Amino acid sequence: MLSATSLFSKAQELPLKTWKGNDRNPLVLYISGDGGFNTFTNGFCASVNKKGYTVTALNSRSYFWSKISPEQAAAAISAYIDDAFKSRAGQQLILLGYSFGGDVSPFIINRLSASAKKHLASVILMDPSTSTDFEIHVSDMWGKPKKRSMDVIAEINKMGNHKTAIILGEDGKDFPLRSVSLKNFRSERLPGGHHFAGNTDGLAATIQKYM
Repeated sequence: MLSATSLFSKAQELPLKTWKGNDRNPLVLYISGDGGFNTFTNGFCASVNKKGYTVTALNSRSYFWSKISPEQAAAAISAYIDDAFKSRAGQQLILLGYSFGGDVSPFIINRLSASAKKHLASVILMDPSTSTDFEIHVSDMWGKPKKRSMDVIAEINKMGNHKTAIILGEDGKDFPLRSVSLKNFRSERLPGGHHFAGNTDGLAATIQKYM
């Protein structure tokens, strides 16, 4: 079992950025795409924050630049959640994953500690792929991503009864929504492609419906 000190050090390892909001609202944890804290991520997090939520974003480009395991990521994120909720008794967590962040989120969720997972109210995946391998690939940023070794859809289907939504761009990738077998699942398509036409305010408004 990890000690409190080692758990805290794991949380400190995470490259995080926070937009402070109303602590009476659920805490939003956002896992970015492979672009890290780019214009889209900063704009989207600011848009969610304007609706009154504290948003903490994980920079996937930094954290997953070298391959790590789902267990490593889940342990570090569990430590962060445990620490964050020391001052948020009875509060809820909303987990958002975009692109690469949406790919890895199901694997992380399924490996969260019980103490962290009890806060999880809903999961929203934005424009995910069907496979991942927990490592950033520069080639994926500039061309069509290759199929990786870990099945995202199979992992989504292991997530249980958490309220889950997948948001896709109308002009983006063709994600096989019918393969998702979760009971508490919804999906929506928005105008635009991978960046939802840059309409971060509109995306935030849609996301809020599924929180």
